[in-house]
Amino acid sequence: MRTSSRLRQARLPAGLALHYAVLFLPFGLAIWWLAEQGLGELAGKPWQALFVAGGIYLGSHCVRAVRLAIMASRLLGISGRSSALLHLVTSPGALVIPFKLGEILRLHQLWYLGKSFPGALIIILLERFFDGLMILVLLVVVYAYHGPLATGPMVLLAVTSLAVLAGLVVFVLGPGILRAVQHYVVLNHRNPNSLRHLGQLDGLRQITTRGADLFRVQGPVLLVMSMVIWGLEALAATVLAYTSANFVETSGIVLLAERVFEGPVASFQGAIGAWSSLCLLSLALVWPLAMWIYLPRVRNEPLRAQNRTGAL
Repeated sequence: MRTSSRLRQARLPAGLALHYAVLFLPFGLAIWWLAEQGLGELAGKPWQALFVAGGIYLGSHCVRAVRLAIMASRLLGISGRSSALLHLVTSPGALVIPFKLGEILRLHQLWYLGKSFPGALIIILLERFFDGLMILVLLVVVYAYHGPLATGPMVLLAVTSLAVLAGLVVFVLGPGILRAVQHYVVLNHRNPNSLRHLGQLDGLRQITTRGADLFRVQGPVLLVMSMVIWGLEALAATVLAYTSANFVETSGIVLLAERVFEGPVASFQGAIGAWSSLCLLSLALVWPLAMWIYLPRVRNEPLRAQNRTGAL
């Protein structure tokens, strides 16, 4: 008993240390990147354009934070304020880590606060589903104005299409499939080992059903919010691209597309570094305040998740 008690006592500070490391180390990496090359990319740009573009881009992330709050409060019972702050404190690290691996940071925080890995994964999948729809639209716009896409964008098109299709399968067919699997296990596998997994299957079915209900009820709202998010990002990119000598009416879309999927248009590749630096700098400036408000809420948030109140 003493050994198990000591292990539990040791796990608590270890888990808390891991939690803080996941939050602070990626931000440190973002600050290092800005100091090494990011701020240099912004040198010489008009400060008025940087201020306006950065403010608009930060506004898009505020909408992203509200979108996450809607999903996390409904699916995991995490309060809306904690969910919104969670987005802001994980965004700088998620932006600087390549290959979208930064989403692991957000997944970890949702899992930590909501105490449900399947629920956290479904929220990430929901976010990627709606962003995937917007990326498909972006690909179509770039193709319409600049012709056939290169290999990189075509690969992204295939991966994004698969992600959108996977989201549809999970949220439309998932609850029915899991219900059928439960029924099959009960009828055909009544040994203790199989029956022990019924509770896990039922928990997964319940969270998938809640995700499907959220998708059905709030889907139009989440779609409109996603359109606003990407519209604001395109507007911010347009403001920054306006400072370039070869600016045209589609420059903002091209700049946004180049950063998202390394598009085929090379005329604005020199501005990609400035755009990425501006995005990271905008998020890094609000990170300390967001973290200062977020950390005191972390300690109590799992209790709220257990109550499943979803209160704001």
